[in-house]
Amino acid sequence: MRVIVIGSRASLLAQAQTRWVVERLKEHWPETEFKIRTIQSKQASETAATEALRQALARREVDIAVYSLKHLPTQELAGVHLVAVPKRVEPREALVGRSAKRLEDLPKGAVVGVNSLRRKAQLLAYRADLDLRDLEGDVDDRLSALGSGEYDAVIIGAASLLRLELTNRIDQLIDPEVMLPAAGQGALGLEVRWGDDWAEELAYSLNHRPSFARVTAERAFIRALGAGDHCPAAALATLSEETLLLEGMVASPDGREMIRAEIEGEPEEARELGEELAQDLLAEGARELLGAVRAG
Repeated sequence: MRVIVIGSRASLLAQAQTRWVVERLKEHWPETEFKIRTIQSKQASETAATEALRQALARREVDIAVYSLKHLPTQELAGVHLVAVPKRVEPREALVGRSAKRLEDLPKGAVVGVNSLRRKAQLLAYRADLDLRDLEGDVDDRLSALGSGEYDAVIIGAASLLRLELTNRIDQLIDPEVMLPAAGQGALGLEVRWGDDWAEELAYSLNHRPSFARVTAERAFIRALGAGDHCPAAALATLSEETLLLEGMVASPDGREMIRAEIEGEPEEARELGEELAQDLLAEGARELLGAVRAG
């Protein structure tokens, strides 16, 4: 019987996510043998690590690749495709504080660690008095930096803490009205090669249709904007009964300018809704904001 190789990045979070996927696959397919293969990247960035995993899938070194969906490029790679999104966990951002436990309680000038322009722009729009500083590394690196006393708080995707069983470190889930998350945040994505019907059937058994619809809308929005990883753009889709509501945002890096809008429709129209919302924001000035970021 064919052994199915599941590809993972090397980080603690990626390994935890991949083990979770393998455990679920074994529940569905107890007679199938699964093996995890860790794909290393020469560069430490999440973008580079994701690309290395994607290329390993295309080269047939792995059969199913597992990603944090917010790091998976919205542009398709020839020969592979996203086939499944397991049930999404918490998409919101989490504040982890040293003494103050809420964003509103941080003192003026508090030092907050962030690792994206998207987070920085929205935080500055809400609390321009904060001292925002870049904070790179994996989740454990960011928590260690907080423990050293260099920061008063750090912002981390809540799903990362949940998957690492660090729920107790979440001091506040930040309201999306204050900070929209990255497209796909809190969701996993499973990619396979086109034509690999067995791997596709296995991966699809973990697909959660409502979650797939939500992230499809969010990713279509980002793709239609032409916003890359380093642009201050965000999106969050929610489902209520049979209505999908998509909220999208584009901001200047300093948070002084922000364009935010929403659209709703049927889940089956997820891709079209994302594209339409992007066109609305582009017409309202998002093109100029994004152009200024790229030029900078």
